[in-house]
Amino acid sequence: MKIIATKAQRHKGILFFLNLVPWCPGGYFHRRQNFVDHDGIEKKLPGYYNTTMTKEKFEYRKDVAFINREKELAFLKGCLNERPESILFLHGPKSSGKTTLLYKFFDQIQKEQKMDVKFLNLRERSISNYKDFLGILFGADYSKTKKDVKEIREYDLKFFKLSVEVLKEMQKGELDPFVIMKKEFLKKRRQGIKPIFIIDELQAIDHLYMNNGKEHRVIIELFNFFVAMTKESHLAHVIIASSDGYFLNTVYIDSKLKKCSTFYKVDYLEKQDVMEWLLNLEKYSKIKDYTLAEADAEKIWDTVAGSMWEIQHILSQLFEHPIDEVLADYKQKMRGMITYYIVQKDRKKREKILSHFINNDYLWARDTDEKDSEILRDMVSNNILYFDPTQAVYYPQGKSFQWGIRLYFE
Repeated sequence: MKIIATKAQRHKGILFFLNLVPWCPGGYFHRRQNFVDHDGIEKKLPGYYNTTMTKEKFEYRKDVAFINREKELAFLKGCLNERPESILFLHGPKSSGKTTLLYKFFDQIQKEQKMDVKFLNLRERSISNYKDFLGILFGADYSKTKKDVKEIREYDLKFFKLSVEVLKEMQKGELDPFVIMKKEFLKKRRQGIKPIFIIDELQAIDHLYMNNGKEHRVIIELFNFFVAMTKESHLAHVIIASSDGYFLNTVYIDSKLKKCSTFYKVDYLEKQDVMEWLLNLEKYSKIKDYTLAEADAEKIWDTVAGSMWEIQHILSQLFEHPIDEVLADYKQKMRGMITYYIVQKDRKKREKILSHFINNDYLWARDTDEKDSEILRDMVSNNILYFDPTQAVYYPQGKSFQWGIRLYFE
């Protein structure tokens, strides 16, 4: 690794927390709820925010890279260029870039087509009941009009607008929210605008029932609605992104849903893309303070393979520490994570399953014992393993997890 700048120069990049709130894939959200991309340009997120674009430049010593994904972008574009006829499920291991891909795609395609994108990221939300879910869909705006004697308020959903009276009727179960959403989709279609509904990590509401009852699960009603909007009426495109393979498996093996669903895997970057990135840091990450030799890039690939988030993390550490120290420390941290998971409970059972990955990259579901099903489910829910529902196979959540497993058993 070659250092290009002094330590003092390496601290020029400053994040102004006064105007920014935590990172989201593809950029930051401004307090006024604009989307600020990694070129420092404040944008209206498609169909989600209602502000004008302004230009602000920030100087960072490292930026968040977006590498290749031409195949994935072309697939998404092809889907939206067809009349809606199925629910699209984007799946893949944690931090493989599903959400970032969606942000990038809609940032590009909104310049070509008229569309109204409703993007609901349930990863960022705390939802304990059906009312919470409605509250997320229907955010409140308490502004009044001058002619409003009764102080009529509108609820400005990130998606729709309802009067207080209508919202109360819906919360009581007297109005069907799906009817309201369908009307909005019909309205957009008549205006020549494509409605697109995206939910990230939909499994977050798997435990909810409508109106506190135990008869109608929210997620089942949503799926029925999505089928009606895509396969039956062709009104809107619906995209579900999730890293929970077990949740997606319930959809994949459901005969009714499988016939109206398309599954597409977003995996980690391939080696050629990682090498292109790491050998051209200034081009992709705006890093000017150091460069990497091919041998350095190979070491990073050997440690985390194509996991973009982990590569970004390692690149940040390289401003202050030598590469061998950074990678050795990272592997030890992964060993610690695996150790902590194993020793909590069912140690022998967990060791039995994870020892398979010392010399193997994956484990076919057909080769597992039925008595291990609960342990495997726990490993998936704790993001130790990923389960691919389309192939019925388990594998570690990235190369670094495999390192942690191997080092544990040494």
